[in-house]
Amino acid sequence: MSGQSSNDDIYLFIMRHGEAEAPRLDDKSRQLTPLGREQAKTAALWLKDQYCQKGVVDLALVSPYRRAKQTHDMVSLDIIANKVENNEDIVPEGSPRLVSDYIDGLLHAAVNSKKPIKKLLVVSHMPLVSYLVDELCQSYTTSLFSTASIAVIKYSLKEHKGTLVTHYQGL
Repeated sequence: MSGQSSNDDIYLFIMRHGEAEAPRLDDKSRQLTPLGREQAKTAALWLKDQYCQKGVVDLALVSPYRRAKQTHDMVSLDIIANKVENNEDIVPEGSPRLVSDYIDGLLHAAVNSKKPIKKLLVVSHMPLVSYLVDELCQSYTTSLFSTASIAVIKYSLKEHKGTLVTHYQGL
């Protein structure tokens, strides 16, 4: 029982990238605007102040798209990830069910390891971030994410689902 209570302190931070330049032929290479960089920096400071006082998350799953990587780079100025994984499944058209199942599997696999995951950051895109929150929480509200906003989910390994704690909307 005592092990279970410590497993209840898992937080997932689902973040949309900062403001990006206008669409172009290659969506993957769109970069952050100066405002997008500022949004990501401000969001990181909020996250550090509210949930990551030590300035660390255990794992960051980052979309391979340039604007998501740049957002993570800005966040990393204040919050370091012990491990970073570029994940091809967390792109705009990604499957929320697949990503939710992957996250659940990662969390469960880490329980008995020497490095349990207590804080996990996902940096991705609309509409995936919205649908992913719904999938993780099993509540279908389809929240809209402004750029560089962060949904904070407290995740229960026992129930295989999370509860939305707050949604930081940013600048």
